[in-house]
Amino acid sequence: MSIYVDFDAQLCMELQKGNEEAFAKAFTQYNRLLYAIAYRYLKSEEEAEDAVQHTFMRLWEERKRLNFRNGIRSLIYTILRHYVLNELRHRTIVYEKNYELAQETEEADESFLQFYEERELRVQLMRAINKLPSQKSTICNLKLRKGLSNQEIAERMHLTVDTVKSHYTQAIKMLRREFVAMGMNLAIFLGIG
Repeated sequence: MSIYVDFDAQLCMELQKGNEEAFAKAFTQYNRLLYAIAYRYLKSEEEAEDAVQHTFMRLWEERKRLNFRNGIRSLIYTILRHYVLNELRHRTIVYEKNYELAQETEEADESFLQFYEERELRVQLMRAINKLPSQKSTICNLKLRKGLSNQEIAERMHLTVDTVKSHYTQAIKMLRREFVAMGMNLAIFLGIG
């Protein structure tokens, strides 16, 4: 049996008994590694520190009920993993709720806004819109950045609503071609075939 396994087994037994010194040893042994893992997923120093704190707090408070069979390392990784996954799920829920509040009623706009708000794609989208002919680019920017309706855009640009819709539809087709050329499927984001 290796020294590490003996250390881990001894630490588990002492922790279950409520030995504070064993808890301090476990913290010293694993806190940096847990922080690095948490930071890799959460991308925030403060949130990574919270994840480590939660992990060790749960280890201590639930030490009598936790299963130490696979060792302390496996146990604290599991606790950390669950915490990080819950945090990421929570972020997604918050993001989705905020996104829902910003939605417009038209389905095409809704899908396009979803695409627009994706961080990784925002820069590429804006570059593609700026490459469009002037009128199409202006209509897309008014629709997406300002959130204007077709009627409001038509009034502002002294066009008919049908002309605005036509330019917007053509712009979507042009953007789709641009994104296909970049190896992305714009239709997935736009919700169109």
